[in-house]
Amino acid sequence: MTKKLFMIRTRIGWYNLLLGVGLATFLQSCNLAPKEEETPTVKADTINQINFFLETSASMGGYLNGSTEFKNIVSEFANKLSQIEPVRKPLALYTISTEAQAYPGDVDKFVTSLATVPLANARSSELHTIFRQVGEKARNNSVALLVSDCILSFPDEDIKKNPQINATDASSVLKNEINRQFAQLSKDTINATVYAFSSAFNGTYYDYQNKKQKLNGESRPFYIWVIGKQRVLNLFNQKLQATLTTKPDKQLDFGGTGTITDYDLFYTLNRKGENWNADEPRITNLKGVRTDRSAEFAIGVNLSGLPSYAQTEAYLTKNLNVSAGNAGVKLLRIEPKDAVKDTEKLKTNEAKMLSEATHVLTFRVTQLFEPKTPVTIKLPVRYDTWYLNQSTMDDRTAAGREGKTFALEHLMNGVRDAYETRSGNDKSFLQLNLTLEQ
Repeated sequence: MTKKLFMIRTRIGWYNLLLGVGLATFLQSCNLAPKEEETPTVKADTINQINFFLETSASMGGYLNGSTEFKNIVSEFANKLSQIEPVRKPLALYTISTEAQAYPGDVDKFVTSLATVPLANARSSELHTIFRQVGEKARNNSVALLVSDCILSFPDEDIKKNPQINATDASSVLKNEINRQFAQLSKDTINATVYAFSSAFNGTYYDYQNKKQKLNGESRPFYIWVIGKQRVLNLFNQKLQATLTTKPDKQLDFGGTGTITDYDLFYTLNRKGENWNADEPRITNLKGVRTDRSAEFAIGVNLSGLPSYAQTEAYLTKNLNVSAGNAGVKLLRIEPKDAVKDTEKLKTNEAKMLSEATHVLTFRVTQLFEPKTPVTIKLPVRYDTWYLNQSTMDDRTAAGREGKTFALEHLMNGVRDAYETRSGNDKSFLQLNLTLEQ
């Protein structure tokens, strides 16, 4: 009796199970089963969207009159931006003075309008409000670009009340407004690159007192800012620079991803000397090292998160510091990964280490006096200061403004301070620690 009851229950159980599976399959096939919404993720090596802003305050009008380098450069940017891959969404075009306006047309129409339509006819703009709006479009793996003359200025009504306000308060009020906007971007780990260009200017120039002057072909600077998360920003800049015909006169990068502390210690690559062993973060068995029996070792580092200027061999050679107490340790050479020789001899693990690096640093050890010697390798933050020579506080004469932008120093310093504050007191792009043992 018990056995028969067990068999009946078993059959009922199997029947219910099969019925449940069949019902679930039926509901799924009929699209009745509830589905969780999936949020699309953007890969780190993919740009979500490129947003291109053209400032259209009246002070920009002279760049658009006649045959100017400005029109050629901006047209090339717009065209090349629309071709960069991989980008998930189409290029978004905007004009901006007070509030950003989506441009009602495609890239071809935008390029044509640069030559045929008086775009720059809006009232004077305040740069901190422009940067706030541009910065908002630099999130979620997107990149935002701004074309502007970058002249710091108070609103027209303030200048009418006090014609000297730009000269007296740009270094305090306007600089701090810029700093506030970029401090927020810095806090959100959104960084910036600025490209400086120059162009003929044909039209009305407004000096710091808002007085009009007619310029006919005078060369004036202008700037293209690129803002985005550092990894995406680096990817974008590499792709952009590879396609541009007209290279910028100057470039400046703000920000970084924090201090780099990781490295790989090679065992055979660029190795010289007998018997020593690599046991990261230690190099051991260096008892016999001396001037005529030196040891050489190499480490691989990935500097892709640094501003592009900080990745150059010139910058690294000039600024990389090696501290090893009274031991004899020096940086021998710096090589981009692609310049390293004899890589075909590397074993699988070292080949993988090299593939993950951007640079190889090779060091020479000539003497050790202690059983253990700590070694610190630092790359301090150094910002280029070319903008100091491109800044003026009196642009009322041709001589006073030649090749210069009013209050550019205060604009750039406001941005720079925002990122240096984030870096903390020990402003290092890179700090590596290892130990040498006898």
